[in-house]
Amino acid sequence: MPEESTKWRNFLVDFAKKIGKPDAEVYVDTGKWKARQGGNGLKAAEDVKIKYTNCTAEENAKIYQLNKPITDDFYTLFTPFGKVSKELGRKLLKEVLVLDIATNIPIMSLQPFQQQNYEYAIKVKTMNVQKHDDLQRMIGYQIRKYNSCRKCLKCESVCNFGAITVNKNTYRIDTNKCRHCKMCVTAKYLDAGCLMAGYLVTKAESQEKTYEVQSA
Repeated sequence: MPEESTKWRNFLVDFAKKIGKPDAEVYVDTGKWKARQGGNGLKAAEDVKIKYTNCTAEENAKIYQLNKPITDDFYTLFTPFGKVSKELGRKLLKEVLVLDIATNIPIMSLQPFQQQNYEYAIKVKTMNVQKHDDLQRMIGYQIRKYNSCRKCLKCESVCNFGAITVNKNTYRIDTNKCRHCKMCVTAKYLDAGCLMAGYLVTKAESQEKTYEVQSA
């Protein structure tokens, strides 16, 4: 089936280019595309773990560890929750607010934070909601995506409105296309908010158990 084979190869090459492989055709023709994303080992598994501490100074606030500086791409990840507003936040604190799309009431405060042992961190406080823990859990999903997106493109397929774009450098949500359905931050549609998270964490636990057995 040469025609189907050519079509499949072209699909793989296009995908490889989209996720930033420097030599897409070599990547495909040598079979490297078959390697599972977990091949990065324990380091990759560590990336998908959500690391945070509870803020002792404020109720319903958590401080999340980031593995890179905060950029505009980071703030677009909060678009599913509502309107992201830099204008209404406290300027001296570099605070960004997220407003409920229906009421225009702030439901979230995002504030860059300096935390011991964290080179980069963000303090996220939830407010004016009934279920703070549920909202913080979904926030954690977005933190995971910012820290460890493996460009599997599952998030793109989950979004029915074409609002999510993943390429070799960024994970972005188009504020003009997003309809705030929250499918991309709901475990029912995307377990743990990330397709790779379950596999990588399981892989890490398996390797750690193997190491313990060998050490014993």
